[in-house]
Amino acid sequence: MVLGIASSLGSAMPAHADPNVDASFVDALNKAGITFNDAKSAVNAGKTACGLMDQGKPELDVIQLVTQQNPGISTTSAAKFTAIAASAYCPQHLQHASDNGGSQAQPPPDRVGVSGGQQ
Repeated sequence: MVLGIASSLGSAMPAHADPNVDASFVDALNKAGITFNDAKSAVNAGKTACGLMDQGKPELDVIQLVTQQNPGISTTSAAKFTAIAASAYCPQHLQHASDNGGSQAQPPPDRVGVSGGQQ
């Protein structure tokens, strides 16, 4: 579940919210094939991911945390979630995400925030 990262690390979230950015973030998740139970929790998790990166946590550690907090998500989808969060809420971290030097193939969609096993 996406809400796991937000609930366990809520203090890292920024206090203000921009509904247009939040709606764009949710739309980008949907277009990437990342689904979730609750849009508000997904937004909170995205902001939390950025808060962690703002505090100096490496992006790979944030991706690992998203994966750990959401047992039904693959590492690839957690990376996509983190990159979309960075794009929406902390674009200063996008340079690090794009430093991999190559293009990435599109994996099949995963479901975030759905109980159950790996998909």
